[in-house]
Amino acid sequence: MIAGLGLDLAKVARIEAAWRRFGERFLRRCFTPAEAGLCLSRPRPAAALALRFAAKEAFAKAAGLGMRGLAWREIEVVHDPRGKPGLVLHGRARAWAREQGVGAVFLSLSDEGEYAAAVVVLERA
Repeated sequence: MIAGLGLDLAKVARIEAAWRRFGERFLRRCFTPAEAGLCLSRPRPAAALALRFAAKEAFAKAAGLGMRGLAWREIEVVHDPRGKPGLVLHGRARAWAREQGVGAVFLSLSDEGEYAAAVVVLERA
C-alpha cells in the first residue's frame, strides 16, 4: 500500500547559485560526503547536486513533513551497482519511517537541461 508520493522539480541554476554563494557550507549542510564527492566528480556537478536536492525535497513531500524536524543529510541518495537510484534514511528520517511503517522507498530521477526532477514513493511494510 502506498503511504506517500512526492514530486520535486529543481532548477539547476538555483542550486548552482547556492553552491557558488555558500560553497563548502552548502555542500556540508545539504549532502553527505559521499553525495558531494560523487556530484563534484561529474561533468555537470550542479545538475548532479540538483538531482539529489530534488530527491530530498520529494521525500519530504511524500512524508508530508516538509523538512520540519529533518536534516538534509539524513536523506541520502545512493545508486545500486547497475545505477538504479535509491534513498537511504538516517537519524530522524529513519526513525520517522519506522514509526510510520514505511517498508520501502522508491526513487526516480530525471534531468533535462536546466531542470532536475525526482519522484519518491513510500510503501507501507
